[in-house]
Amino acid sequence: MGWPSSSYPGSGRLLPSQLITLVVEVVSRTSADRDYVAKRSIHAAGRVPACLVVDPVVGQCVLPAIPVGEGDDADHRAQRVTKFGEPLPPGPLGIELDTGDFGTFQGVRPHRRP
Repeated sequence: MGWPSSSYPGSGRLLPSQLITLVVEVVSRTSADRDYVAKRSIHAAGRVPACLVVDPVVGQCVLPAIPVGEGDDADHRAQRVTKFGEPLPPGPLGIELDTGDFGTFQGVRPHRRP
């Protein structure tokens, strides 16, 4: 569905979640819980179809998709995990992502997500 250009906000304004197709989160040394849990639920509650989590701490991409639920109980029904160096197969957007050049953090203690 196309959205009229008048529905897009100006610079510095919030974008309605209905206009967002994909959100990308990059995990930092201290953001694993926030990126894998809190933001995943927030994006699902907003009905964002896919939320790609690029994780250089453990060298993987996680693609949660198909939002379900409401509020704090919202989540994504499907999830695909791909190690860096492998192509991330097409998800709900029909796009394959080459992760061959993605690097990892060295000397950082890995977390236990997703």
